Amino acid sequence: MRFIIKKELIPGVVGVIFLIITLVSVGSGVYFFRQYRKSEEQLKNPIDAAKKEAKELLAKVRKLMVLPNEEPTVATVADVATLKKNQPFFQDAADGDKVLIFQTAKKVIIYRPATNVIINVAPLIKGDGQGNSASSSSQLSSSLSESQVLKIALRNGTGVTGITKKLEDELKAKMQNITIVEKDNAKRQDYENTMVIALSNTLDKTVVQQLANELSASVSALPADEPKPAADLLIIAGKDRR
Repeated sequence: MRFIIKKELIPGVVGVIFLIITLVSVGSGVYFFRQYRKSEEQLKNPIDAAKKEAKELLAKVRKLMVLPNEEPTVATVADVATLKKNQPFFQDAADGDKVLIFQTAKKVIIYRPATNVIINVAPLIKGDGQGNSASSSSQLSSSLSESQVLKIALRNGTGVTGITKKLEDELKAKMQNITIVEKDNAKRQDYENTMVIALSNTLDKTVVQQLANELSASVSALPADEPKPAADLLIIAGKDRR
């Protein structure tokens, strides 16, 4: 279908088109001017700008879930590829996501502003107290719920006295919500490497892998000659822990 504009109407049509273009141009100018002013204000008052951003962020996240009654530390994911190598907690994260760390409530949340969704939530687990816990998966942040107690059995596979006691102390320094239900010798005393063995089907695999990473151990199946303990997790200390 063709539309024919009468010659005498052309000046009016052109005027309307010019008006629309002018309004769009002015609208764009106002938008970019506001963005410029916003950036300028952030540069002048970075602390105030950060507080304002955190407040707006909390308001959005609070609509999605119940949050602890405290002011969190807010960080931005900037190099997710590196984080994913050793941090299962960040496997579904992306650059630009926000990390909310609630120190008192011991909770960590990954939030994606771009799509307004919660990516992951985990308890903030106590670090090793030696200053390197921040780089070790947010103090071994895992998928354990705060009410869950992880039952761990320890076995010495080296023949060296005191290995399981050292391992117990290390675990208690790294993690909360655990209980050591067994400390014994393994059936064999020639294990070269420490093994982390999941015994419960309900145990999150990320927890197991994360713990293995913290101990520089490997995730393994229960050896055929080892009896299964009444625990969620079995750790067999190898010669690498002497």
